[in-house]
Formats: sequence, structure tokens, C-alpha cells
Amino acid sequence: MRVGVVIPSYNHQKYVGDAVRSVLNQSIDGVELVVIDDGSKDDSASVIRDAFREYPDRKTALVEQENAGAHAAIMRGVEMLDTEVVAILNSDDAYERDRFERALPSIDGQRHALAFTGLHLFDGDGRPLSADRDWPRWYGQALGAIDTEPTIGFALLVQNFSVTSGNFLFTRALYDQLGGFGDQQFAHDWDFLIRSLWYTEPVFIAEKLMSYRVHDANTTDRVRSLLKSECGGTVQRYIEMCQSLGMPTNQLAPHPEHWPWFFDRFIDSRATFWDTNNSTHPLNVLANG
Repeated sequence: MRVGVVIPSYNHQKYVGDAVRSVLNQSIDGVELVVIDDGSKDDSASVIRDAFREYPDRKTALVEQENAGAHAAIMRGVEMLDTEVVAILNSDDAYERDRFERALPSIDGQRHALAFTGLHLFDGDGRPLSADRDWPRWYGQALGAIDTEPTIGFALLVQNFSVTSGNFLFTRALYDQLGGFGDQQFAHDWDFLIRSLWYTEPVFIAEKLMSYRVHDANTTDRVRSLLKSECGGTVQRYIEMCQSLGMPTNQLAPHPEHWPWFFDRFIDSRATFWDTNNSTHPLNVLANG
């Protein structure tokens, strides 16, 4: 099974070489890599080319473009691939060498499929984060949703412990079915994940097969207000899918007819996204649907 990886790269010359090597050093054959340098102002492109030269037998491509945002960079990269499975990797993160060897069997033979794995959490200098830091504490709590929610899909709605689009491994057929990533600046990963639930139940592989870097430049720490707005819009769109598309292909998908109590509880748990007295609140929309 061939896997195509897209790295959207932006101003990460310190890290992007390791990200590239972690893809090209995978233990399986048939791995292809496209890097979209999204208008970096540093020396990222040269670092990427140097890393490519270390793996002459791997299929690689680098595209340099004006800054268009992560979602646009990802989609341009995916369109350059013709592999049946696609993965994303942020330019400051890295895969474990056996990530694909361990994860691919979980989606083999499925048309619409998405998988993700456990994560190692590191700081900007590559040091593991201690358990008492904010990120590891949150991540541990988020994983607890696996035991409190009825499905992995619901657990991801309540606590997005996939963390990043760089943790996604999905079939090209699913990507095409969804029409790719949305145009959100920061929540495009969660939007893609939630819409995926309509067609497939995600697979969580608990092994820590990826390293996620937490540092001062992590985008989400600087844009909480916009992220909140985008997340609200994402859930709103999923509610509209529930109204307009009938019953999901995935029989475990969050849906008011599948899981009425859990579904209402999830919507209420996101009350800060909406004014609960407003007609656009999802529960009011469903009631008036």
C-alpha cells in the first residue's frame, strides 16, 4: 500500500529537516513526500532540499509558493499525490520510524477510513515534556474521553485528542468524498475530522507513533478567539449535515437519532460557542428543523 505524505512548511528551518527525514526514513517502501513551502521567510527550502538528497531512492517534491495558509498548502500537496492513502505532517513535528508499518493495517481494505495514533510531547528543544506541564496534563485528561464516551467519534468531539492534522492517516477516497479540507485558518483539522465521522468511525492506535512539538510558536496558543469561532462554525456545519443528509453512512456516527442523550450533551458542552437563546443554537436549529 502506497502512502503519500504532505508537509505544509512555514518558517520552521530549525525543525523541518527532521520532519522530512522522519517521513523518508519510514520502515516501509512506497512512501512519497510532497512538501509545500508556504512562503517561508527563512531558509526552510534549502533545509528541505538537503534532506531530500539524503534519500535519493524516495519519491519527493518541493513546491514553493506565496503564503496561502495551512489548509491551502495541504490541499495543493494532496492534489499532487496519486496514492491510495494520505498522511499530513506539520513541519515542526516528526514520525516514529515504524508509524506506517504499525498504523496501515488498521485501515487496509477500507474505502473510507481514518486513523491516528498516540503522541510523544516535546518542547521546542526536543526535550520530553514532564507530566506536570499543561499539555501533558490536558492530553492525559483528553484520552480519558475514550472511557467516558460511547464511541471514538464522540470522544473526539468532546476532547480532540488527535490534536493535529499531522496525526491523520486517511484514504484518498475519504478525502475526495469530503472535498478536502475546509478554509478555516486554524480549525481545518477538527472540521475535517468531524465531517469524516459521517462516513467512517476513526481508528485510534494508542501506540505513540508521532512526536508533537509544543513551543512558543504553536499557532493555537495565539489565536484562541478565532479558533473558538471556527470551532463553532464547524459544529454548526455538522448539525446541517444531520439535517440535510439523512442518516450517516457510519452507523456509529454522532447523530441525534443514533445517540440522542449523548448528542444533546455534546452540543450543550460547547455552549460557549453560541448564545443558547439564539435561534442559531444547534439544538434550536434541530428542534425547528
